[in-house]
Amino acid sequence: MPELIRSFVAVRMPGNVADELENFLAEIRPLAKIRWVRRSQFHITLKFLGENSRDVTEEVKEALIPLKHFEPFTVELSYIGAFPNLNSPRVLWLSGDKGATELGHVAKTVNDALSDIDGLEMDTKKFQAHLTLARLRDSYLPENLVRKLGEVPRLSWTCDELSLMKSDLKPSGPVYSVLL
Repeated sequence: MPELIRSFVAVRMPGNVADELENFLAEIRPLAKIRWVRRSQFHITLKFLGENSRDVTEEVKEALIPLKHFEPFTVELSYIGAFPNLNSPRVLWLSGDKGATELGHVAKTVNDALSDIDGLEMDTKKFQAHLTLARLRDSYLPENLVRKLGEVPRLSWTCDELSLMKSDLKPSGPVYSVLL
């Protein structure tokens, strides 16, 4: 059976901004026993591609090369949300209004560029710009954590590049590596 590569297209957070987020998460992680995302996993997914053959992944990479760099814009993450919602959270995330429209345009450009690749498994969910912070087994957030989440710092950076990321699923959680 051929090796399948699990991948996604993303915008990565620069190191100095990731440091700021990591400092905030270090304060709030002890407030709840939930599966927090590690610093190495900080990103905004533009398109989840699922598991595909090496050949299909190479086609994806070739299609993304001309899109890798784009006109710079500012992304600012400033508020916490959850899927499906904060009253019944399964995924806790960070988002913001500044740069959301531009991220949506980049996501659409990526989707359009990849739409003709035969055999490509793609997620069909509507794009919503967010950075996953944690995954929850129980749909409950302790009140002291909810209060602290309201103190999330404004995280801002200039965005001008996308990446094709490989995701290896391990018992300790996914491990990401850059393919493009």
